Amino acid sequence: MISSKAQYKSKRQQKLEQRQSQSKPFTHSTQTPFRDAERNFKSRLPPPNFDNVIDFYNLDLSSDEIKSKIVKIELKVELGKDDDEEKENIFGDYNELKEEKEIIKGERRIAYVVKDLPGFIFIPNPFTPEAQKNIIKRCLKDFAKYPNKNNLDTHYVLPKEGLWNLHEKIINGELDKNDSRCVVPLKASVTGQNSLYEEEIDAKQEITQKECPQKSLVEKEYQEKEEREEKGEPLPSSGVPILSPSELIKKLRWITLGYQYHWATKTYHLDKRLPFPKDIELLTTSVVKSINGIKFYTNETNENNDKQYFVNDYDHKKWKPEAGVVNYYQLKDNIMAHVDKSEINMEAPLISFSFGHTCIFLIGGPTKDIAPIALYLRSGDISIMCGPCRTNFHGVPRILEGTLPKYLEPNYDDDPEWKIYGDFMSSSRINVNVRQVF
Repeated sequence: MISSKAQYKSKRQQKLEQRQSQSKPFTHSTQTPFRDAERNFKSRLPPPNFDNVIDFYNLDLSSDEIKSKIVKIELKVELGKDDDEEKENIFGDYNELKEEKEIIKGERRIAYVVKDLPGFIFIPNPFTPEAQKNIIKRCLKDFAKYPNKNNLDTHYVLPKEGLWNLHEKIINGELDKNDSRCVVPLKASVTGQNSLYEEEIDAKQEITQKECPQKSLVEKEYQEKEEREEKGEPLPSSGVPILSPSELIKKLRWITLGYQYHWATKTYHLDKRLPFPKDIELLTTSVVKSINGIKFYTNETNENNDKQYFVNDYDHKKWKPEAGVVNYYQLKDNIMAHVDKSEINMEAPLISFSFGHTCIFLIGGPTKDIAPIALYLRSGDISIMCGPCRTNFHGVPRILEGTLPKYLEPNYDDDPEWKIYGDFMSSSRINVNVRQVF
């Protein structure tokens, strides 16, 4: 029975209160500390509790508990620093930032580690706005097209020039909306088109194989094992909607770089290796070089109660970026807890770059029974997982609305070329993560 006090509330409010009171004793079947954290940040009603989220840009405002976990360290070399002093820094020219008061930037010799997470390294944004924009443009215009695989390939006959290029032509009035090219056909509905598309891919693969280095013995053994396993691709469906390029670009969720990834078996296609983008290779090589030999004490102790320390002893000279995934998040998207363990070489670090809206990043331990640590990843931030942290569960339960930096907004600085990209980024976040396979 509803109390007299509740009678002053609307019927909708009364129903919500009744549902909440009834749901209190409910226990989830997947009750783990990691899952609890995910539920907290995914919740819309009630809103999430952000009290214990680590904000590396505002540590002075953090609780004493958080402060005690964080260690500020100096990178071994400045990010993007080249022996050739006249060569432009790949992270952008910091001199252009002197009068940009609204831009949050990190020092290119500074990083942070978390004592509870040996092997996790956070580098605050070392990029200039222009450098960020260039990478975002590459992710949308250059990487998200054939022959790189993406989540739309299964069901749609995507244009060879790329979905973004077609979208751009429509927005700029170079292509009439009634043009037949403004509708992306379904693979399941186009007779013979699918096989032609696959033949073009195979032809491109044959060319690019010649551009890649010779396979090592480990790679050859891995490929022989792979060839014995059947890797079926999902069949196209006629039930997915027919959409225009401008509508479909919002459905883009991932593309793969370098070694193409087979999501169903969580393995790499060794016969589908594409040349890795040179600019991303340079960025990751600089990062790996900067963290070489980093050492810090953790919260762990040995049998003699002596403090343990972590050393990143991976030789940066062995680093080869061979595979990557670009994730495209819309504001309500998330990625649940997972471990990236498809690589043969699990000693090499996994490097991740964030662009666009801020997200909540959760990183725990080797099982979901270990409560994760939550932190903010802002545009330009770099996170690195190496050593024991390489096999930890991690995920992105929430993208935070209204957190796009001003310099990435559509009309910032009267840059007409950026507007179309800024429109996309106004509801998006892009993440570029890179791995070494062998």
